[in-house]
Amino acid sequence: MKVRYFLFLFFSLLWFSAVADTIPLQATFVSARTVELSWTQIAPGVQTAVFRQFPGEAVPTQIATVTTTQYTDRHPRSVCSDTVRYSVVQTVGGVDCHGSAAVFVNDPDPTAVAEWGVVTVDEATQTIVLRWLPSPDTDIMGYLICAGSPSIVIDTVFGKENTQYSPSQYEVTQEYYFRICAFDSCRQAAALTEACNNVVLVLNSEDCSRTINATWSQYRNMPGGVDRYELWVSEDGGPYRKMAQRSGNESTEASFDVSESTMAVEVYVKVIATGGGSEALSNRVGVTFSTSERPAYLYLRKVTVADDGLSVEIIGQTDPAFNSDDYRVYRSVDGNPRTVIGHCAPESDGTLRWSDYAVRPQEEICTYWFGVTDGCGRNEVFTQQGTSLSVNIFEQGENVRLQWNAYDGWTGTTSYEILQSPLDNDLWHLSGTTTAQELVLAVSDEGPQKYKLIAYEGANSTYLRSDSLQSAVVFHRPHTDLWIPNAFTPNESTNSTFKPSFIYIDPTDYSLIIYNRQGAVVFESHDPSESWDGRYRGSVLPPEAYVYIITYRQNDGTMQYKKGIVLIVE
Repeated sequence: MKVRYFLFLFFSLLWFSAVADTIPLQATFVSARTVELSWTQIAPGVQTAVFRQFPGEAVPTQIATVTTTQYTDRHPRSVCSDTVRYSVVQTVGGVDCHGSAAVFVNDPDPTAVAEWGVVTVDEATQTIVLRWLPSPDTDIMGYLICAGSPSIVIDTVFGKENTQYSPSQYEVTQEYYFRICAFDSCRQAAALTEACNNVVLVLNSEDCSRTINATWSQYRNMPGGVDRYELWVSEDGGPYRKMAQRSGNESTEASFDVSESTMAVEVYVKVIATGGGSEALSNRVGVTFSTSERPAYLYLRKVTVADDGLSVEIIGQTDPAFNSDDYRVYRSVDGNPRTVIGHCAPESDGTLRWSDYAVRPQEEICTYWFGVTDGCGRNEVFTQQGTSLSVNIFEQGENVRLQWNAYDGWTGTTSYEILQSPLDNDLWHLSGTTTAQELVLAVSDEGPQKYKLIAYEGANSTYLRSDSLQSAVVFHRPHTDLWIPNAFTPNESTNSTFKPSFIYIDPTDYSLIIYNRQGAVVFESHDPSESWDGRYRGSVLPPEAYVYIITYRQNDGTMQYKKGIVLIVE
């Protein structure tokens, strides 16, 4: 009996492996991305391997292993009206049994809508920026950017997580409405978002008024609603501070006052969402008070000593469009408080000129400014200061050292030239160039000299006028010193000549005469560089005392006479 049962089971399995190698498989499309699978299990407890093959895939992919006779497959991506193939495999006694089915699927569900973040303005580039939240669908391919009313597509952003866009063709000074439309891999578009707009700010103020009126467009469809609008203001490039605030349901306008000295403001509006989750910025608007209130520019060009050395000329530049004939000239002497010393009117090109005869340019350092009251008669605008050049001269051995104050009226690098001339003429020549405030020169052998300093505005100066100016003239009359040796030895290698030494004499009025004891002239010269070697008519004179007489003109112009004795020694 047992043998018969074994043979029956053996031949049954052999027959099953030959003819029962297919498992009936059914695949039913339930909804978007969902397919229900069911099959017959050929033996109790047998595991079933489930495989799926999407369109375009070369081989199937195993997606599950179950011991049941059904499986629900939820697709990780949309299949756009095409066939998905399934297969199952059960293994019994080392033999694989297969089942397969194909099902037509599509994506009938609508694509999930993207939600707005904000429409704002980038602070640095002043361009409109759109930000939104990604659509919750898993197969989003991108977003359509729409503008206008009715909305038209202006661009496409690909990628589910790419949720920012800047429409560079739109100016921040005009209001635009934007919508976002998500689309999936089946090119099915979601519903458009609500229209959302950029906030546009406009400023205006009356002439001579310190009150600025601001109006801006209302922000539409901010997620959660608008809690408030904040008006932020910067004066003359300073930090921004909140000047006004309006709630989301109040009017979109505000007025604020700036200080009397303010020349320019920049303003923007910050939109705060309810709960503080989002912020949007308006365009940034600047206001510079017009030339009817202040000159567009006013600066001191240079402060220079006149050629006669008796006055100082102050030259400035102003905006010729500014309507004022009363520019004040200010002076400070040697660091004392500045006071008004005069008034002047600009020339047709805006040049300002004033000559100051009430100073001593060689002895005083004077600082000057131009000033003018604004067109509203309230505040005075000043130039930068400019200080006259003052040169001091010192003897330094056989050199002279010139020192001066740096000219403070220009920005950038100022260079200086030192000009030199004999006292009795004005034949100036260049003696040195520097960017420092000191220069050492050799004492001239042409007699007393005079010096003056020329300053040149650098190419990197703010005003780019390439101006130059000069100092007062300083004089150098070198002190005359004379040293005369009292002995020398003609036949030695050192101290073998007799020569007086000078620190400055006039070589044209010099003479040296030497007499012997009998009163005869044994040497005579009119060249201060020539020495006596103790010889007369080619022979060295005997050791004894000789009388010298020296005449010369010293630095004060007087003739001097020196008489003494020099010894010739062996």
